Amino acid sequence: MRFVKLALISAVVLFIVIYLFSLIIPSQIRISRAVNIAAPRDSLVAAVTDLRQWQQWNELANNPGFTKSQFTDSVILSGQLKVSKQAKVGDTLFTTWQQQNARMLNSGFTWMGDDGQLVIQWYFDIKLRWYPWEKFGSIVFDKQLGPPMEKSLANLKKLLEKNP
Repeated sequence: MRFVKLALISAVVLFIVIYLFSLIIPSQIRISRAVNIAAPRDSLVAAVTDLRQWQQWNELANNPGFTKSQFTDSVILSGQLKVSKQAKVGDTLFTTWQQQNARMLNSGFTWMGDDGQLVIQWYFDIKLRWYPWEKFGSIVFDKQLGPPMEKSLANLKKLLEKNP
């Protein structure tokens, strides 16, 4: 009986310590990538704001594992993912990403600069709940989303610089 009490008290104390440590991790994170593109501004804006063109460059939206993918001007829909264009405000396009049985993520593209010297930034804002396992799990989000975002922006750069 003593060992059971010790094990129970130890488990509760360990959970409390892990929970207190998880409070250090922020409840909202932003994963962001940017690239310089030497192309006309109109070409960049068209390629980013028309979701049909994402088939040509966006690795996250154009995954070969997705079934029945449909690309329209404002929505990308497949059996596993829904990407919706929310609004274009100034030089920023806001989108939402909803994977099957997962939470919705807010994303955006911001571009700045003049023709020939543009910078585009793509970001995901992720709000975390208070659960310790979710906060610790968020540490790997950058490793999961970052490489496909970088490859997508490189594809966009190659596409726009080849066809100005």
